[in-house]
Amino acid sequence: FKWVEEDLGRPALLMEAVKPLYKVVAVRNPLTKLMSGFRDKVLRRTPTGIKGSNARIQPNLNINNTDAEKYAAFVEAVVTGKITNFHFSPQWQKMRVCDFPYDMIMQTETTTQQIKEVQEHTKTEQFEFPGSRSEQGYDSVATVHLAHEFYSKVSPKLMERLYAFFRWDYILLGYTKLDNPNFPYLDFNQDIDKEFGQYLNEDELNNLSDDQESSTDDPPVVTPNLTTK
Repeated sequence: FKWVEEDLGRPALLMEAVKPLYKVVAVRNPLTKLMSGFRDKVLRRTPTGIKGSNARIQPNLNINNTDAEKYAAFVEAVVTGKITNFHFSPQWQKMRVCDFPYDMIMQTETTTQQIKEVQEHTKTEQFEFPGSRSEQGYDSVATVHLAHEFYSKVSPKLMERLYAFFRWDYILLGYTKLDNPNFPYLDFNQDIDKEFGQYLNEDELNNLSDDQESSTDDPPVVTPNLTTK
């Protein structure tokens, strides 16, 4: 959004420019999105097993460490601010889900059915779009299996910090935790207060930070403006 707004001059012009368009954004469960980013941009078959400068997340890691062990170190680096890459940041903020006038927020896990809706609105039914691999049965089971494998080395306390880091993605987008039977899909029946309410309590967030072994400062907390239309 930043470069578009800079090119147009100001945010108001962007909003005016997109009015005639059917506006769609694709989101993904934060846990699988982060895991995918790690595999694509960090994990490499090198002497350390980690790509270039990202090796700083844990100097003691080497090729003998399992991918799950490397991932646990990576997760800690993300939630403590050692790594601030745009690709690993919360989706609600960078995609401006609270203040941009999207017509549809599409889940990558179920894009096949939603693409049909987009095509109806945009009169593009004659074109064939790739659908969700999960819906087509290619990797829905594999994704869940891989997620449980990768998060097996992430400590319970660190998992809590990870949920806190992505709390607004979960609350605003409706995604599920790893232990939810519907993972990685949405669950409109889940109790949001029970599952994520504690991550909105400042004292609870401070306790999570204080208990973590790392001494690195946490990334700044950003809260959505839920009154913006």
